[in-house]
Amino acid sequence: MKLMGRDIPARELLARIEERLRTRGLPTSEPVDVPTQGVEPRVDPLSFNLQALEENADATRPLPLHTHRGGAGQLVLVAKWAFRKTCQVLINETLSRQRVFNGHVRDSYAQLSAEVIRLRGEVEALRAAQAATPPARSSPAAETPSAPSRPKRPAKQRRASEE
Repeated sequence: MKLMGRDIPARELLARIEERLRTRGLPTSEPVDVPTQGVEPRVDPLSFNLQALEENADATRPLPLHTHRGGAGQLVLVAKWAFRKTCQVLINETLSRQRVFNGHVRDSYAQLSAEVIRLRGEVEALRAAQAATPPARSSPAAETPSAPSRPKRPAKQRRASEE
């Protein structure tokens, strides 16, 4: 892959990204052949966003503990771990409404996505039907005249109404 004249090793870049995702506890993808030339396949935004909503719908599920700091950063991780263990019941109770709301958002997005997909199919079918039928030629006599315009007032009346 080339970016602004420089070669970027795609496999090495993907390996580093997946390693960072793994350290954060996020699922990584299965091994996929990365094209060295050309454009990557298009991602459907509807399904991508729905999947992201699915993964993050439960606000009570903690993100993995991770720090880039050394020394004192490890103490912060221990404090966070202890807080989570001792206060998980409180966290669950506090975020229960958020979890329900997130579920409703996810379901609504799924319904809207299905409706968009259905409407796209309907539009494509209408476009295909329109392309299949040639446009009918209309005779000039069959055209309907435009709406009659308002009669103009004489200049004397216009001046009088403006004053």
